Amino acid sequence: MQSRYHIADTSDLVTPALVIFREILEGNLRQMVRIAGDPTRLRPHCKTHKIPQIIERELELGIVKHKAATFAEAEMLARAGARDVFLAYNLVGPNIRRAIHFQETFPQATLSVTADHPRPLAELAEAMHSAGLSINVLLDIDTGLRRTGLPVSLEAEELYQQTHQTAGVEAGGLHVYDGQNHQVSVEERRRAVDAGWRGVLDFRERLLARGFPVPRIVAGGTGSFPIYAEKDLPGLELSPGTCVL
Repeated sequence: MQSRYHIADTSDLVTPALVIFREILEGNLRQMVRIAGDPTRLRPHCKTHKIPQIIERELELGIVKHKAATFAEAEMLARAGARDVFLAYNLVGPNIRRAIHFQETFPQATLSVTADHPRPLAELAEAMHSAGLSINVLLDIDTGLRRTGLPVSLEAEELYQQTHQTAGVEAGGLHVYDGQNHQVSVEERRRAVDAGWRGVLDFRERLLARGFPVPRIVAGGTGSFPIYAEKDLPGLELSPGTCVL
């Protein structure tokens, strides 16, 4: 066992327990900021750890934008002091009411979500508008993971237009999670990431040409984080997760 992982006294340690080694965590956070080039480019995903103390440390480092997968995580972020919370989830059914509850409970925090289908988007917009609220919605783009989202297409363009033109929702940009790209070779991974990225950039230009705002693109996960970090695009937000630990 490496000495840095040695715990001298475990008599008060209730098991099972999650043990975080502060020096290693701090090194990971500093490395994440270094790769990004600036903490304001980061929107790290909290789903790996779900620990408010880590969020508080990220805030101290100037990381002010955060990403979550569930409302429980989003609420944890807001309680920890995050003021810009992106829930990378397409809201349907009861979760639409939870979005209203979140905004009423945490008025100091801005909540953004994703969408990939016109019907739940319309339901979200109607509920928000009826509550006297509005919510930022990012179009969920699928570059090959085949889990959620729409491929770059006329259908995706029409959904973005719906978001821009419907009361209760605001067009907040694009969400591009390419979790399928975890090739061992960095060069192979870069080629795969860039193949999808070219289509996203072309799509962004089409939206801008039609007068639709595209204020941000939240892109990647831990595997593609260093590759997106090399790109110089206004509004690009880098979204690693597991590298924190």
